Formats: sequence, structure tokens, C-alpha cells
Amino acid sequence: MQYFVWLEQDRRVQAERAILQAEAATVRARLESELNSTLSLSLGLSGFVLADPNFSKAAFEQVAASLLRLQPAIRSVALAPDNVIRLVYPRAGNEKALGLRYLDTPTQREAVLRLMREQRPVIAGPIELVQGGIGIVNRIPIVFAKPQGDTRYWGLASVAINPVPIFEHAGLGANGLHSGMPFALRGKDGLGARGEVFLGQAALFNDPAAVVMDVVIPGGTWQLALRPSPGKSAATEWGWVMQVTLAAALFAGGLTAYSLAAHQRIRAMALSDSLTGLANRRQFHAAGEELFALAKRTRRPLTLLNLDIDDFKAVNDTFGHAGGDAVLVQVAQALKACCRESDLVARVGGDEFLLLLPDTAPGAMLEALLQRLRQAICNVLPDMPPPARLGVSIGVAVCSQNTPTLSALMRQADETMYRVKTAAGTAETT
Repeated sequence: MQYFVWLEQDRRVQAERAILQAEAATVRARLESELNSTLSLSLGLSGFVLADPNFSKAAFEQVAASLLRLQPAIRSVALAPDNVIRLVYPRAGNEKALGLRYLDTPTQREAVLRLMREQRPVIAGPIELVQGGIGIVNRIPIVFAKPQGDTRYWGLASVAINPVPIFEHAGLGANGLHSGMPFALRGKDGLGARGEVFLGQAALFNDPAAVVMDVVIPGGTWQLALRPSPGKSAATEWGWVMQVTLAAALFAGGLTAYSLAAHQRIRAMALSDSLTGLANRRQFHAAGEELFALAKRTRRPLTLLNLDIDDFKAVNDTFGHAGGDAVLVQVAQALKACCRESDLVARVGGDEFLLLLPDTAPGAMLEALLQRLRQAICNVLPDMPPPARLGVSIGVAVCSQNTPTLSALMRQADETMYRVKTAAGTAETT
């Protein structure tokens, strides 16, 4: 009976973990979408200068006004030839920024040197702006290419935005996530795990109950940490249910009532697989669509893996369906152990799993992951002779022009998986 209670408690915890990861993925997708779309507008300033180096002040103000109309979160737009701010819009309220010499300003010198060295956009902040207030600043190097192949650094363009409406749109309020979950953001100046915590509760990054995910921004990353609301964790809530149920189990028929109540509770969680605690098909489609749309917008790589356990029927025949279920739970845990927090792992059928991998392209890293996955699944039943020994067929699909939708990417991964499985079956019979 204690084992049964532990199993149900573990399933409940895993299910809550899956929902927490889905919540974090949603917040991350909103942050990335807002930041990348807003800060990418500053690229237009670079093109403006390169197209007409002798532009007038009126022409600059016209372009800057257009950017502010497109995105009200933009606080100011500036051009800094030779790293000195000479033009800023709107001028009212930003007079203190005029004449700022970036390389003589300790709080901004390193970011500008990095921009000159790498010659790619660099994000700074959130920082205290010279003209007052807090802002996130995206700076773009303006580099002229000479006919003989040499380059000339002209200076930089910058866009300062008010981060508050962006955080609010992502669900990050002053008192926590709008759903009540505590959160934290770190990675000031796009430095990821090495950067300072600038929003929320810093202690979450050392909390084992928290989910941590990378947020990809222009020229770097932030990290988001999210955990369940205090007093509402799966372990706490389930512990109360367990005590009540165990008391009832002392009476005749109590254990049966406990089993029915537990399964009804778990199956009611519409976003998780009741057996493994992974995302189910519904959650995969919801979170996967956001990851897919983000990859398309930012042109970052995205890979989908379709995993199917080879001859799983033999496992059920050997151990029974209860044993088969236990094996599926172990496989799910093995898959999660091989993946990052930012990856979306789902069970969408009997022994079929989908893994959606952001920022993952074909190459050595993907091949190493495939090898780890195969080995991890084999290790679930390492000493069992055939037919109970586990193997897996993996179909790989990479987001491209040939996969305009998530459904198309899923079809491609499914077709690839069946070709792999067919080839392996043919090899066994020859």
C-alpha cells in the first residue's frame, strides 16, 4: 500500500512539474517575442545611416518618430557617431543624453567595447538611463564596407525601451507571476547565468523546486526561474490528500476509493499525461506552436524528435501491462534526464514520445543527444534478454521552408521514424 501511495504521489508531482514547465515556456515565449520584435526595430536605424551618411536632422526625426509609433514601449532613439550621442528623439526629457561619450562612461563602456569588438548588436540592461528611469538598451554597430573589403566603424545606433509593459505582457508583475507563482529574471546585459538578477526573487535560482529556462534576446540570453506558489506545491497538497486517504484506507474498501479518487484527480489535469507526468498531446500542441512560431520569427533552429520504442508489445507480454506502464515511466524519466529544461518532452501515444528542441540544429551536438537517448532507453532494462530488451527508433525533423507549420514538422518526424523502424526491421530479417 505504501508503494502505491508513493507512486500516485510521484505521478502528481511529475504532472505539476510539467504544468510548471509549460507555464515557464509560455512566459519565455512572450518575453522573447516582445523583446525581439521591439529591439529588432533598431536595425532600421543602421540601414538609414548606411543608405545616406549625410542625412539631415529632420530625416532622422522622421524615422525615429515612425519607430515610436510602431512600438510605444520605445522611450528614445539615438545616433552616436564615434560613440558620442549627437542625435536623440524625442529631445524633450532626453536632453541629458546628448553629448554622452560612451567610452568615458564606466557603466556603459564595456558594453560598447564589446559591440565594437564583435560588430553585432549588444543589449544592455536593465540599466539606469542617463536621462532618468530604467531602460533596456539595444545598440547596433554601424559599419561601412569599402570596395576593397575593408570596413570603417561609423558609430552606433541605440534604442531604449521601457521594460515594464513588456514584463507585464509576459505575465511578470511586481508581486510575482499573474498566476501567483514566484519568479526571477537574471542575465543583465544579456550575460545569461553569469549576469545579475534584475527582477523577482534571486533565491529561486538556488531552489531545486524551480524551473529555469533560457530567454533568447538580441546578442545574448536571460534566464527565467519559476516555481509553484508557496504552500501550493504538489508535495504539500498531495501530502494532505494522502493523510486523509490513508485514514480512509483503514476501513473496508478504503483503498479502492483512494485509487479511484487519485486517478480521477490525475486524469483531470488536461495538460499532462496521467502515467508519466510528461506533457500530453494537447499541451505539446499548445506549447509547441509558440516555440515553432518563435523559431520562424527569429530564424533560430528548431528540431523535433519522434521516438517509438521498438517491439514494445514484447515488453507487455513479458511483464504484463502493469510492468509495461512501469517501463514507460522509467523511459519518460530517462528522456527528461537527457534533455534541457527548455526542451518540450511529451508522450503522445502508447509508446510514442515527441521531443521539441529549441536552438538545436543538425550536427555534433544533436548526434550526441541522439546517442544519449538511445543509451538511456537501453539502460531502462539493461540486463534483460530478448525480447524484453529495449530499443528505440528515432525520427528527426528540422524546421525549414519545407515545414511551414508545426503539423508539417510532426508529419516529417513521423515519416522519418517509420523509415528508420522499417529499415531496422528489414535488417533483422535478412
